[in-house]
Amino acid sequence: MKKQVKFNISNNKLLNNINTPVVYDTPEIFNKKITKKINKPLEFITNDTGKTRHYPPAAQEWFNSIYTFNKNQIKTLPVLDKTLMNLLKSFFNMRVSHKVLKVKRIINRVRRLSPRKVFVGKGELKHTNAKVIITVYLYNTEKMYLIRQLKKQFWLIYLSEKPVTISISKDRKGENVISYSRPYNLKEFIESPSDYVLKERKIPLPVLKKLVTYKEIYLSTTALYVNKLTSYLDVMSQYYYYLSKLVEKKIISYNEKAFIFINKIPNFYAVEYPKFNDKIDTAKWIYLKKLRRFLYLLKVNIAKTEPNFLLKLGSMVKNMYNKEVEFNIVELNQMHLNSDIYTQLVALKLKNRKNSLYRVLRSSLMKVDLPNVSRRGEWYSRFNRDDLLVNKVRNSYINSMLDSTINKDSLNELLLKFFPSSDNLEMDFKKRSSVIRLPVSLEIYVLKTLKHLNLAGVRVEAKGRLTRRFTASRSVFKVRWKGGLKNVDSSFKGLSAVMLRGIFKSNVQYSLLHSKNRNGAFGVKGWVSSK
Repeated sequence: MKKQVKFNISNNKLLNNINTPVVYDTPEIFNKKITKKINKPLEFITNDTGKTRHYPPAAQEWFNSIYTFNKNQIKTLPVLDKTLMNLLKSFFNMRVSHKVLKVKRIINRVRRLSPRKVFVGKGELKHTNAKVIITVYLYNTEKMYLIRQLKKQFWLIYLSEKPVTISISKDRKGENVISYSRPYNLKEFIESPSDYVLKERKIPLPVLKKLVTYKEIYLSTTALYVNKLTSYLDVMSQYYYYLSKLVEKKIISYNEKAFIFINKIPNFYAVEYPKFNDKIDTAKWIYLKKLRRFLYLLKVNIAKTEPNFLLKLGSMVKNMYNKEVEFNIVELNQMHLNSDIYTQLVALKLKNRKNSLYRVLRSSLMKVDLPNVSRRGEWYSRFNRDDLLVNKVRNSYINSMLDSTINKDSLNELLLKFFPSSDNLEMDFKKRSSVIRLPVSLEIYVLKTLKHLNLAGVRVEAKGRLTRRFTASRSVFKVRWKGGLKNVDSSFKGLSAVMLRGIFKSNVQYSLLHSKNRNGAFGVKGWVSSK
């Protein structure tokens, strides 16, 4: 079957007055496509552009960001990096001598198992031709502990006003043990019974409230000095009286009397009365000993991150890499913000055989605070590509920039359509089930638009000789997680995402740590994801 199709051909130059119908034999298979009409305006462009992919810095993708012509120069980097991490851990965890602090020596095993130290995450190194920039992440639990103790001691010494209750109990030997509801503050310590009196005597509770205080001890001590001096003066006056009697009876002469008495005068000494203020200052110095010790340790801990203190460390690292060294030290407030630090803390807890594996993993995740986000809402939320800056600029006319009038900056107006003014910045904030648009500052606007700012989830695995019995005959495997590790852009919004080193997600940080206890070796894996 054939169908006649008519075309009207008009050409001003060649066919000015010709209107002849032209008949073509068209197969039936093409009839449907020929009759189909597509009306597409010239100003419309299909929005198939997505978000710009997030490419993290090379120093985060690879632990060493370096470019060199000689391949042999990078062969020693793994060994140097391992030596560098051991040096950093030793530097930030060096201890003050127990002789300086005047405390008992701490056992090395207790010190190794203690979580009150500085945890150092795996460093990120960026090499240039002249220097190497080292970014180090720290989780300073020692500093947090010292600050808490300082606040506690300061409150107990100066601000505590709760009344003190004293009780007496019997120990195993049947001796009285005096206990207090709380330590004395400084004022109460000065006016309280002396520790010497409490230790030397077994005093019942009614009599304990009538004991002498530091002030009364001072007055009694001063009275003893006065009585001693008075008795000495009485002896000297009696001695002089007897010598005078001997002179009256003409047994000795007056000159002999003076000679004997003058020889006794050098034996007379002036008694120095104790000064009350000196005693009070001594008591304060003894009582504030613990507070001073915590303050000294805190100063040493803070000084380790100071530039002047890092000069010695920089000189050692400079000899390793044969380059100038620049340190960027980042102190973290939460342990799960770095997967390497989080893995170290979990492995440290598992080294103690008394700790249960399940409880250690569960307690470590209890400290992780995730934002309150609906997973179902993320899954079903439709992403509007028209709101992206790339698509807004793509569907705009370039001649709109040139359309200018008097006292009108068309280019500025065009840019303000895409980029908000720094004076009138607004952002959407979720409040329960509604969304509110509020004005924000430039700093908050920039921080809110950063990539991978919020935490998405944490996952931890532990496997190895982690049984609580004294045998290594069985291996244990436990895994716990909180949140998720999926990339929100690729999994929920349908946007393309990049992969690091071909196999790692760009939003996930992964760490693997090997450790051991008396039963055998074990390993801990940690993942921290963001969105």
